[in-house]
Amino acid sequence: MSLQIPHLPILNVLAAAALLSACSVLSQFRPSAHLAACPPPPGIALSSNQAMRYYTCLGTLADADINKEYQATNRSFATTGSDSDRLRLAMLLSLPDTGFRSIATALDLLQHLPAGTASAPSELQDIAGMLTRLLAQQLRADMTVDDLTRALAAEKAHAEFLQGKIDAVKDLEINLIHRDQP
Repeated sequence: MSLQIPHLPILNVLAAAALLSACSVLSQFRPSAHLAACPPPPGIALSSNQAMRYYTCLGTLADADINKEYQATNRSFATTGSDSDRLRLAMLLSLPDTGFRSIATALDLLQHLPAGTASAPSELQDIAGMLTRLLAQQLRADMTVDDLTRALAAEKAHAEFLQGKIDAVKDLEINLIHRDQP
């Protein structure tokens, strides 16, 4: 037994060192809470998680960078026609406050996303479906706003017409009052 006692502290130290080194290795390879370099280059296939990160990343870019990303993605989609580039382009086209925004074109791109095979559907189908529903709702809301804007303009024109009639009646009344005075 006296032989085992000196080995026990050495084994404890070795076990602790192994556990500590394993912890340090794990902490180095733990996924980062921050987004990866954004945006990923066009032409690279996206997973559904990467597609969500891409869209989140687009919200952090400056206008000039978004325009560059749109140009690069548009060229890549024209060349490859890949599902990932199609989804990227639809996301870019759906961004508000851009010169290239087109909900109808984005919807068209998403509605023509190939479904993949029955045994292996495209991983991006769920995201494309969600985005399609959201963009269709946005398109309906935009059309409602346009209709309401036109109705408001018509009501404003009608109100101005009526105000003109009221002013004409007032002028007529004032003229009649002044005519009767000596």
